[in-house]
Amino acid sequence: MGLLEVENLRFKYKDEELYNDVSFRILEGDHIVLVGDNGAGKSTFMNLISKNLIPDKGTITWLNNITYAYLDQHLKVDKDISIYDYITLVFEPLFKLEAKMNKYYEDLVNVDEKTQERYLDYAQAISDELEKKNFYAINSTLGNLVNGLGISEYGLDTHLKELSGGQRAKVYLAKLLLEAPDVLLMDEPTNFLDEAHIEWLAKYLNEFKKSFVVISHDEAFIRKIAKTVYCLSNKTLTRYNMNYDLYLAEKKIREDNYKKAYENQQKYIKKTEEFIQKNIVRATTSKQAKSRRNALERLQRLEKPQNHEPMHLKFPYSKALGQEVLKLENLTIGYDKKVVLSDLNLLIKQNQKVVILGKNGVGKSTLIKTIMDVIKPLDGTYKWGPSCDLNYFKQEEDPEDTNAINYLRYFYHLKTDGELRSILASAGIKGDLAIKPMKELSGGEQTKVRLALMTMKKSNVLILDEPTNHLDIASKAELWEALDAFPGSVILVTHEDDFYEGLVDIELKFE
Repeated sequence: MGLLEVENLRFKYKDEELYNDVSFRILEGDHIVLVGDNGAGKSTFMNLISKNLIPDKGTITWLNNITYAYLDQHLKVDKDISIYDYITLVFEPLFKLEAKMNKYYEDLVNVDEKTQERYLDYAQAISDELEKKNFYAINSTLGNLVNGLGISEYGLDTHLKELSGGQRAKVYLAKLLLEAPDVLLMDEPTNFLDEAHIEWLAKYLNEFKKSFVVISHDEAFIRKIAKTVYCLSNKTLTRYNMNYDLYLAEKKIREDNYKKAYENQQKYIKKTEEFIQKNIVRATTSKQAKSRRNALERLQRLEKPQNHEPMHLKFPYSKALGQEVLKLENLTIGYDKKVVLSDLNLLIKQNQKVVILGKNGVGKSTLIKTIMDVIKPLDGTYKWGPSCDLNYFKQEEDPEDTNAINYLRYFYHLKTDGELRSILASAGIKGDLAIKPMKELSGGEQTKVRLALMTMKKSNVLILDEPTNHLDIASKAELWEALDAFPGSVILVTHEDDFYEGLVDIELKFE
């Protein structure tokens, strides 16, 4: 038996079935990547197997005594706590055991000889248990993780609320890895990680002796870690015991075969239904027609092949730009008088596309927030050209307690439902997704709604802070095409080399 066995799983959101009797298993040592288009149900599936949701049908069975931990792409934690205190919550039970052991030693002076022997035995048993759980290697283990992910640079006494979104993501990841469960469940762990730390995580996972399941749209990362690929498509999960490149080739063959099987079945159904309709009331052929109707009722019908719902983004252009788009002069930025970057001098010229690079916490998002007047500069100046019309995509935005239509209507309240649905459809948000609460959409679907909003505004400067987080591979390509076609200037923050290559004119890298 596997560490996890999922059989005949069904789960419905409103009237839509996400899975059609899905089966899934995790074997000892499995290194699994779970892939599929945005909205296919990958994150929901993770929530089901981690027991955060209850299936409508089927069984989810973990082997006795198997431990698992889940890193959610929308993880919510108390941010009024230091990095060290948050991470070491993992060890709280062991710290309590250590305190209990030390209490036995302290009490030795106050008890008789017989009780002393018993206390020594108790303390030794606890010590053996702590050693078994590598308690005495905590500092070494902790140091490896905080250094490997670059967290030590922030100062372990720093509170989570003082960190950027990318910095907090790394702290959450470090805590998960420190838990060292039998199975790691991770949803988009590379979002907000810079290149060096993605490399570190890939190496860590490749050397991981236990099992993991990772959802990711980062193809370079997937190629490094996948030994088994599960693809969620057409409401079914298919296991491929192979690396990612072999999976892509095999998937294409299987998709072509599935499409042919579906088309053949549809022809058979249509032909059979026509025969039944013509012959069900004829005395000589009624029995044969009923027999075919019974056969049709028992037929296990194939789901219609679900193709990627494409984005057809077009960012409307307002007017021609002047020669100088953005000028920084001796600009110093930061928070609460804490300097993040200083003495920045930069000139972005007409229609230039610029990417801002650098490790997490170096100040990329702080710079964007400063030039967007979200936070004030500590010193120096920045100046937009007088002809600039800005259009801004924030790195982080909490899911709204509203649906996609009303999210757009908040900014454009005179638009009709039909007009707003059409705009959302151009970003791949169609049907019930448009009226589904934003907080229930996948990360990729939320990003598409926010991109749809950007297409409603005429501008000549696009500012995008990590827009590819959560987007599936095909959607990233479509966003690339839309940015490439935009005739104005683009200022882009991203950690994905594959995304900005061939798109930008200037690379700005902060060390």
